[in-house]
Amino acid sequence: MILVKDGAMVNRAGILLLVLLFIPIMIGADSVTSSITCNGASFVASSVVQPGASWSERLSTSDAAMIIRDLFAGETVRTNTLVRSQGPMGIFEYSTTRANTTGEVRGCLFDRPENTTLTRYETAVLGLMSQGTYSSMLSQGNASRFLIHANGTGILLTRAESDDGSQVMNHGSDTLGDLNMTEEMEFGADDRM
Repeated sequence: MILVKDGAMVNRAGILLLVLLFIPIMIGADSVTSSITCNGASFVASSVVQPGASWSERLSTSDAAMIIRDLFAGETVRTNTLVRSQGPMGIFEYSTTRANTTGEVRGCLFDRPENTTLTRYETAVLGLMSQGTYSSMLSQGNASRFLIHANGTGILLTRAESDDGSQVMNHGSDTLGDLNMTEEMEFGADDRM
């Protein structure tokens, strides 16, 4: 929104962006917060690569839309994403975590224990929606939690896999048409009751 007062032009969105650029410096952590409102095409991408963990996101819209993203990268990676669009939107999110440890070998006597992979978690979301709302939340550390919600029209594919060395779990869901779906995937959490 541009306001004109006494011949001077003030761009509120520009001022807000400038303020948001300096927030991570004051917080003292690696974080990015962005908010985009547009009536046209937009494309945003983010990724985090750490030892043993990675996360990547690509979002695109081609009509009146709003995209809000929050990313924090420390020992735990946390992301929050919200997309609302009156037209087509493309969605891609991928995360993976691997935990390596030294110690006792579970398998072959001649394996090298210093490179034994004990756990691996992987999630992926791929979608093309003609309109609607998509939101996701990821917390990735020793345990991984991924929550998605979509409400609108289109196609959305989700995949998840975990392997802790003793069991493998696979999950997949495909939705097409008018949809209202919520999925929560949690890996590596303590299952003692």
